[in-house]
Amino acid sequence: MRFAFSLLFSAMLLTGCALAPASAPKSGLTLSLLHINDTHSQFDASPASVKDASGKPVYTYIGGHPRLLTKAQQLRMQAAQDGVPALFLHGGDAFKGSAYFELFEQRINIDVLNRMNIDAMALGNHEFDIGLTKLADFIDKVNFPVLAANIDTTAEPLLADSQNLKPYSLFVLAHNQLTPVSSVADAAGRAVVAVFGLALEDMRAIAPDTGAVVFSNEIQSAQHTVDALTAQGVQHIIALTHLGHQRDLALAGAVNGIDAIVGGHSHSLLGDFRHWYLGAQRPYAEIVTNPDGKGQTCVVQAGQFAQAVGQARLEFNNAGKLISCAGQNTLLASTDYFSSALRDKPSRFSAAKQTKTERYIASLPRTAIVQEDKALRTLLDSQYLPAVQQAYGGVINATEAEILHVRLPGSAGSDSHGSVLAGHIADGMLAYVNQSAIQNLIQRPVQLALIGAGNIRAPLSAGEIREGNIRLEVLPFDSPLSVLSISGADLTALLTDIISQSVAPGAHTGKFPYVAGIRYVAKQTGPDTAELTVLDIKQDGVWQAVSARQQYNMVTTSYLADGNDGWQVLQQLQAKQSDRQDIILRHQQPRLYPVARVEAVQDSSGAQSFSARYRNGGVLPCKAEGVDCKVAAQAFIDYLKANPQLWQQKREPTVTLLK
Repeated sequence: MRFAFSLLFSAMLLTGCALAPASAPKSGLTLSLLHINDTHSQFDASPASVKDASGKPVYTYIGGHPRLLTKAQQLRMQAAQDGVPALFLHGGDAFKGSAYFELFEQRINIDVLNRMNIDAMALGNHEFDIGLTKLADFIDKVNFPVLAANIDTTAEPLLADSQNLKPYSLFVLAHNQLTPVSSVADAAGRAVVAVFGLALEDMRAIAPDTGAVVFSNEIQSAQHTVDALTAQGVQHIIALTHLGHQRDLALAGAVNGIDAIVGGHSHSLLGDFRHWYLGAQRPYAEIVTNPDGKGQTCVVQAGQFAQAVGQARLEFNNAGKLISCAGQNTLLASTDYFSSALRDKPSRFSAAKQTKTERYIASLPRTAIVQEDKALRTLLDSQYLPAVQQAYGGVINATEAEILHVRLPGSAGSDSHGSVLAGHIADGMLAYVNQSAIQNLIQRPVQLALIGAGNIRAPLSAGEIREGNIRLEVLPFDSPLSVLSISGADLTALLTDIISQSVAPGAHTGKFPYVAGIRYVAKQTGPDTAELTVLDIKQDGVWQAVSARQQYNMVTTSYLADGNDGWQVLQQLQAKQSDRQDIILRHQQPRLYPVARVEAVQDSSGAQSFSARYRNGGVLPCKAEGVDCKVAAQAFIDYLKANPQLWQQKREPTVTLLK
């Protein structure tokens, strides 16, 4: 599939934002698309830093849902004043990623998102993280539709009867506003805008619990949906997707008739945000020519964690043809400024410096200073924050500087080594499985650890580190640890495959591998290819080349060991038999679950899901009383406790990505 996307991407004609000569008729619809994606329950603002006029960092906060609500209301109001109808769209993945979610799950998302005046949301992969019962509750109780045109829920009783999970929604234009209607006939001849959703076709290999839902081919489903809408007379069609920016571009180049794609999944903050230490990604509102050589599609996405909002203005001629698409992502800045990453009272700027800094930040490109919505801030503080604060527990470590996490080295202002936090987490996993209590059970030393960047959901802010920071924010998943053997040749193949998937333009980079016990240098050799030029393992304190024929013991998460998120090489290695041992905690004591093999199961559409078959015939009892499957989190907590000076020591890089 990656190869097919690469061919499509290479064949596309990217023409910029000007779609037609200035003389083209412009008496048709003008539409404003406001959009967010991958909010991941980040209701509070995120720590951030920005370069001041001299290039030095100013420590501050950005985004959060109260600030996002204020900005969305402002943009809607401005569009109304301009006589332009607007839609506010969410590109999926509202679930997972914060302490709020770990405690209140779908309930807090229902409460908060219902206050945001959202018009539609795509179905993201993390919406499946806490089971279909809770996903169904979310879908049924939000006041906007959840869209996915390429799924079939007929055989899944928890979702089959949902009236709010739809392939598309229709909006009729009246008095410069767009209002939902149930059918084209109800529009009574007025202009209609259709928004259809697309979920990941390989969802079964990514999400933990999809039940009997069938996920169909994204491109085929999109063209079928567009053709059906066009046959009903709909001229303006928007795709709301959770596929990742690379797949959005491929979709635009493979399907006729989509006017704009509003995306999610790859956390792509399109545009240049280097002044915010967030790097520069592909341009916002990129234009892709459709396969018929006539139609064109505008592609947008707005980053992550409610830190920014996108706004694209689309203009159509009187025949319904898109003739212009322009806009930008706007980062939502606060007015809290500090000279230290601790963001404590002594480092807060003086009044005079505060005013000067505020003026400077307000002048920055693609940046807006936005005040939080008071009512939503009060709701969070009164109804949810006290329980969150109580859940954080005791202090286990501290850092005077932010410990940032990026998915792909070289992104978001990072260097070629990428995430420092991910490396330390891999160190913690390796140390955990080599301690005597675990070795007494598994009876084999472990030489290396691998973790995917997407397993890690948040950075560490400067200041005290509590258990809750790790279990509720950084590593919130039920992630048992898996120990299994792998040859040097298969390790090379695994890393090469994952890195190649990750470097493709606009790719979902959550699969990117960070490591401990080994070190590698990877060189990007093409648009979606990479090769390892160095792969070493540390033995007896000395780095030496990995031997292709030698067997090594590695530790990773059970999710990745099953072959999920593009790590399918591991499933293939365990398809017939496995020596893998999964570790969970029962009443805080480690317990082993030996794996016999890992099966790949196809549904009626041909989509695969991967499932470990345990030698005792059971499943991991992660929801049982007294059982804790957050073993990756516990490993890192133990590592932080055992290494109080960890952040004062420079870690030797184990990952290098050269482009």
